[in-house]
Amino acid sequence: MKLIIVEGIPGSGKSTTARFIALQLERNGLKAKLFHESTFQHPILIENDINHPDTWRNTYFQNWNHFLEEQMDSDSIFVMESVLFQSPIIHLLHMDVSQNEIVQFINQLYGVLTKVNCNLIYLYQEDPLIGINRMMAARGGETWLENTYEKYKHEPYYINRGQAGKELHLHFLQEYSSIGHTAFANHRLDSLQIDNTNWDWSLYHKRVLNFLNISYFPDPTVTPSELEKFVGVFQNEEMGLKIQIELQDHELVIFGDQRLKPKESNQFYLDNISMTLEYIADSRGEFSSLLIKEKDLVGNRKDEGTRFAKLQ
Repeated sequence: MKLIIVEGIPGSGKSTTARFIALQLERNGLKAKLFHESTFQHPILIENDINHPDTWRNTYFQNWNHFLEEQMDSDSIFVMESVLFQSPIIHLLHMDVSQNEIVQFINQLYGVLTKVNCNLIYLYQEDPLIGINRMMAARGGETWLENTYEKYKHEPYYINRGQAGKELHLHFLQEYSSIGHTAFANHRLDSLQIDNTNWDWSLYHKRVLNFLNISYFPDPTVTPSELEKFVGVFQNEEMGLKIQIELQDHELVIFGDQRLKPKESNQFYLDNISMTLEYIADSRGEFSSLLIKEKDLVGNRKDEGTRFAKLQ
């Protein structure tokens, strides 16, 4: 098996990079399986709450061992984000585990991953506040910071520091970045390190393609008149869920502001969420339903996908 892991602080472009890699692998004729952190029933990430550090580490280590054993003979290339640094750092730091202990645990994971063909792509900034402030701006600024602090202030990390307010979460993110740098310095994997301070994704994608030794294939072009065919409100009665697809600035938009990008003539994907949509034509050639094929926490938890019918 082959494994490609993308890491970096929250908001550093991990999800978008992982999606880009998986698409380019497929377009190069390779079999790729993408696991965003939003993937339902993720083979590595722990979905249930575990509050004891040792239990969490043991469970996480078991997940890795089980996945690698199960997929050892697979001919697929697995693309994952947040499974080597982000998940261990965030969960264990929330439990106020020391930086050294977290790095030691990641070193244990390295030991497992050196047994397979594993590439690591690490996105970073020399000044972590640049990436942190960029993420905050994209997610709602001070409001996001306050809400995130309120969400996690019951965790030991915050309690043991006197629940000092939203600025404490900035300190948490800076500690995260420090642990990530240290963990990357210890890695024993074939790796690519990208300083994405300048947010020049055209350049970064070229470096990724060169690192993986694959060619670039752009998304197909779909004209605005063709995109009009995919606009509408789609409903799944069983889930009680409606999805509105709009056309804004010559692009399809879902969930208000999330851009859908063309994967094929009737298929679209989201960069940073585990979701792909395939439009289904009826006998008249009209796209009267769509199928969410990729398993995700919101729209599809079925292997065969979840169908949404277009409302008239």
